[in-house]
Amino acid sequence: MAFLAEMARKSLKSRKILAKAIGQRIRSLRTKKAISLKHFESKEHSIDRHSLSDIEQGKKIPNLYTLYRISVVLDVPLEEFVTKLK
Repeated sequence: MAFLAEMARKSLKSRKILAKAIGQRIRSLRTKKAISLKHFESKEHSIDRHSLSDIEQGKKIPNLYTLYRISVVLDVPLEEFVTKLK
């Protein structure tokens, strides 16, 4: 049982690290292109600014479709979010 608890802890920690790294990458690209959260929301109605803010803060991990929609608005290839992670 202790083994499973340890694995769950490690998995949760890895998930948080991934969420934060992807969120920081999205925010960096969005701010570099001078797109505000409000302007982003007006371009992509399926992702509201509060959800995008949660993603950028690492509170949520976006699914693949959401990452795709973000890549379209930011005009970057989908791979941009994962190939540049540290």
